[in-house]
Amino acid sequence: MKLIINIILLATLNLFGSQKIIFGAISTVEPEIMRKNLSPLMEYIEKKTGKKVLFKTGYNYENTIEMFANKEFDIGYIGPAPYVKTKEIAPDSIDLLVKIKNQSTQPFQSVIISKNNSDISKIEDIQDHSFAFGSPSSTLSYYIPMYMLIQSNTLENIKSYNFLGRHDKVAQYVIMGKYDLGAVKSSVAKKYSNYIKVIKKSQPFPDFAIVVSSSLDKELSGKIKKILLELKDKKILKSIKDSALEFEEANDSDYDPLREIIKNVEAYRR
Repeated sequence: MKLIINIILLATLNLFGSQKIIFGAISTVEPEIMRKNLSPLMEYIEKKTGKKVLFKTGYNYENTIEMFANKEFDIGYIGPAPYVKTKEIAPDSIDLLVKIKNQSTQPFQSVIISKNNSDISKIEDIQDHSFAFGSPSSTLSYYIPMYMLIQSNTLENIKSYNFLGRHDKVAQYVIMGKYDLGAVKSSVAKKYSNYIKVIKKSQPFPDFAIVVSSSLDKELSGKIKKILLELKDKKILKSIKDSALEFEEANDSDYDPLREIIKNVEAYRR
């Protein structure tokens, strides 16, 4: 009798487990804001798959990358550098589905900013000034701008630098005068354009991607990819990101230029 109960309980747990999808995300803003921004997309996936989608994130970039590598998410929204780092840690942990395609006027790029009324107007003015980065695992708030500083031979001229975790916090601390310069994604610079100025832009890079755990049912992951490529609802797309036009095909090789940048930055850091 006990064996029968255990079998029924196990079957019930498996049934309920199969009815939900854990949606993980790298939080570039406060987790609750991130959940709100992604809710329309999660509701779309729920409607199309018939499965409950639950949001989950780590307490910072590094912890969330570990969660991706440990297959704690069934599906996820991940930045380029965290994607590359996850594949380095656990090459077979996640599979790339699609990436965001942006309006041509709003590319996925890093910008170095200073306060509007500061005397800093170009990257060469960085001498003896403080600098704020986001997370040390961020694409646009660390790896790309750090590479820009290295390439321009201005990194050694910085008085000091620190990591603040998120893009918005970097912009806010520059505006408050706690740091002279900072690095953020271009959309955040646009958000605070009344208070900051852009002194250097990077080239465009591949945007955030949707990935799935390699252990997710292949039929389900294929269905999710199909419905994402079919998604044209502007309200859902703008909720994810104001400049998003649609999802497009993505290949691991799209991130090879970024891999080279990460390698160069980490070699310099050592």
